[in-house]
Amino acid sequence: MRIILSVGVLAFTAAAGCAQAADLAYPPPGMIPLEALSWSGCYVGSHSGLAAGHTTWKDALPLGTIDATMAGQTANTDMSGAIYGAQGGCDYQINRGWVIGLEGSFAAASITGTNMDQFNSTWTLRTKNDWLASITGRVGFAVDRALLYWRGGVAWAHNKFEIENTAILDGTPQTTRVGWIIGSGIEFALAPCWSAFLEADYYSFNGTTLAFAGDLVNPTPSFGVNTTQTVEAMKFGVNYRFGGATVPAISRY
Repeated sequence: MRIILSVGVLAFTAAAGCAQAADLAYPPPGMIPLEALSWSGCYVGSHSGLAAGHTTWKDALPLGTIDATMAGQTANTDMSGAIYGAQGGCDYQINRGWVIGLEGSFAAASITGTNMDQFNSTWTLRTKNDWLASITGRVGFAVDRALLYWRGGVAWAHNKFEIENTAILDGTPQTTRVGWIIGSGIEFALAPCWSAFLEADYYSFNGTTLAFAGDLVNPTPSFGVNTTQTVEAMKFGVNYRFGGATVPAISRY
């Protein structure tokens, strides 16, 4: 009951802040706004989008699995799919132009890819990303109701891998890896408390060695594969800003 009451109080307070911001957004006759918008404050929101990726596969030990020619060449798998998730963070407007902030984001994903091993034609390589997460700092420049921004920080991804050797599975390892993310976008204040954004991000995850069990049919002993991965994503989302984004100062003319 206390939790329900607390949530109710929070919702009422947020709604009251939005209503007050809406009233201030339209000054009465004889008053003009001196400052139209402040991005300072915290927010939560959701996003969805499309992503494309690239995974590299290279022999660890023993050699001669991914590259049957024993030359140490790297095979590739292209991926694509959808993402959908949520984000939350806080911004602080330093002056009328510059804005800095911190954001955490998590997205479920269906980014998958299947390719024939370019150097071992009897092998099929499959990879999947089922979630992406990040913690980023961002810096932006506000122009009226629009905020142009750039972000960068640490990223995580959960990957599933599969190698099929002449219709026999040689293993399905999974791993959570750490990398980095950079991105840029534009966010637009639609109304008090609400904003929408369009953002492009680039994720990079360094090499991780995966252990595959092999199989007894071909036969193939256990082996290791080193993989790297990059993902590019285009996201569209909305944010709810607590207390409202518009906080104009007004003056008589």
